[in-house]
Amino acid sequence: MKRTVFTAAVAFLLTVSSMMGHHSYGGYDRNAPVTLEGTVKRVLWANPHVVFTLETQTKGEYSVEWAAVSQLARFGITDAPVKQGDRLIVTGSVNRNPEIRILTIVQEIRRPADGWSWESQSRTSPGSPTK
Repeated sequence: MKRTVFTAAVAFLLTVSSMMGHHSYGGYDRNAPVTLEGTVKRVLWANPHVVFTLETQTKGEYSVEWAAVSQLARFGITDAPVKQGDRLIVTGSVNRNPEIRILTIVQEIRRPADGWSWESQSRTSPGSPTK
């Protein structure tokens, strides 16, 4: 009996912890994309998402959650094309709660300085770079 309860408890905890590692996009409005322009302060080129901090002039700092490193690699992006100091224009979805300053479901990233850009090909594909 003790073994059954222990096994059930472990299974429950593993299930809950794995669910907490994933997040829902329910708090983001896919139908109302937002475009932010700013300077990259930090880049974290790692899974589960490539994340960079974008400092805007008017809206403050946002964490931009791009795609997974492995997804980007499938489309030829193996090194971080986004670097600290880059001025970017990023289009995606922000959280409906204005206190959560995350832009995700990224549709487009542009770097006007050299013409580099990336566009999502679909909602399931991480897209590909241009230029």
